[in-house]
Parts: sequence; C-alpha cells; structure tokens
Amino acid sequence: MGIISGLISMFGWGTSDFLAAKSSRKIGFVLTFFYAQLVSFFVALLYFIFNFRTFIFNSVPKFIFIIIISGFLFTISALAFYKSLSIGKVSLVGPITASWAMITVLLSVFFLGELLKANQILAIILIIIGVILISSDLKEFFKQNKLIFSIGAKEAIVAMFGFGITLFLLAIAVKSLGWFIPGFLSRLFILIFLIIYFIFKKQPLKIEFKPINWILIIVIGFLDIIAFFAYSIGVSTEYASIIAPIAASSPLVTTVLAQVFLKEKIVLSQIFGIIITIVGLVLISI
Repeated sequence: MGIISGLISMFGWGTSDFLAAKSSRKIGFVLTFFYAQLVSFFVALLYFIFNFRTFIFNSVPKFIFIIIISGFLFTISALAFYKSLSIGKVSLVGPITASWAMITVLLSVFFLGELLKANQILAIILIIIGVILISSDLKEFFKQNKLIFSIGAKEAIVAMFGFGITLFLLAIAVKSLGWFIPGFLSRLFILIFLIIYFIFKKQPLKIEFKPINWILIIVIGFLDIIAFFAYSIGVSTEYASIIAPIAASSPLVTTVLAQVFLKEKIVLSQIFGIIITIVGLVLISI
C-alpha cells in the first residue's frame, strides 16, 4: 500500500507540475498557486465534513506548531517552485525541486533514526551531481570560467530544501495523527499565509475569466491534493525514507510531458543531469 501511495503521488505531482507551468505562464505563478490551493482545500474540506466523526483531535495541540511551520515552509517553497515553472524550463526545474526527497531522507536518518543503506548513499551522491548538472550550463562554465545558473534554477533549489523539510515535518505528525488531519490543517494555514501575502503585497485576486484558466486550476488543485494525501497515507504505513523518493520521481512524468508538449531544448550536460537525478531518486527507494 505504501509503494502504491508513492506511485500515485508521483503521477499526481508530475502531471500537476506540468499543468502548473502552463497556468503560471497564463495568469501568473502566485494566482495559480493560490487558486489551486483553494481547490485542494475545498476537496479536503468535503472529505473532512463527511468523515468528521472518524477523526480524533486529542493529540492535535501537540503537533499544531509543526503543522503551522510546515504550512509556512510549504507556502514559501511552492511560491518559489511556481515561479521557477513560470520562468524556467519544466524539464530542468522539475528534477531539481523533486530532489527534496534527498533532504527528507537525510532528516529522517538524523532525527528519526532511520537507517541509510549503501544504495541510498550512492543515490544521494548521484542526486547532488545531477542537480549541479541541471542547474547550470557546463559549456558556458568552461568558456567563461564562471558558474551560470539556468533560469529558474535558484528558485527550484529553494523549493527543494523547503519541500524536503516540510514533508519531513508532516511525516512526524502523520505518524501520530493519521494521514488526513496534518495535511488538511497545513492546507488551511497555507491559505492563511497566502491571504496575508496578498494583503502585504496589495495584489488583486482577479484573473481573466477563461474556461481554460479555470480548468487548469481545478485539475492542478485536485491532482495536488490527491498526490499529497497519497503521500500522507504512504508515510503513515512505511518509512518516509522509502515513500519520499518514489513520490519525488515525479520528474519522470513532468519531463516527458514537457518534452512532448512544450518542445523544450536543453544542453547535453543537463540531459545527463536529469537522467542521473532520476536514477538517484529511483535508487534511493530500493
């Protein structure tokens, strides 16, 4: 069940990330993220209403601080990620961000006592090398003797660290509260933080009313919450160090969609970086 949950997360996040890139370029990355989160929260709220009596809330106060922090970190990480999708190549920023699994695994080892196998150590090395190759154009580096980041790479790296810490924290809460409540409450706080962001930035919430815009947002929000809850179910039954890398293999889906539909062009070293990173993400879950 844990492996299946990881696979659902992989396909859900992989597809939603691709669609988020398209939406972010149409209406902006902040509005895309906000309305997608609104859809996600509405889906979760419906489930909560129909299953209210099955939940136990006694232990929630013990973990509320972790949930609030995870919601705050997720908001910052997602904004950085959506920005990277709006300005960078999906084939590149997707694998970088998905390397959050490496952060989650390392935190699980250091703080939860989960053992790191030899293949996982090799996988972490491969992921680091892959992220470096993806993030920059080595051809330009050897020409100018200067590391030049790919557009959107810096934002993707910020998202990588933020998502890794966030999903590690949620895994701790899920072990005690079950798969639903931590994710549901964190989505609530994400919306609160986003509203504060809009007030602070004095940014309007209006978007151009086009069916394609709303279809994209609804599908993104629905796929995201399904993937998120599938991940929560997975880490409630298995080690986070096993489920996280499977879910983080979403670039397999995102990259294929980007290559087929967006016809993105990337240099040879970045292709090797994508392959190495995905191999690392797969290897870390074995």
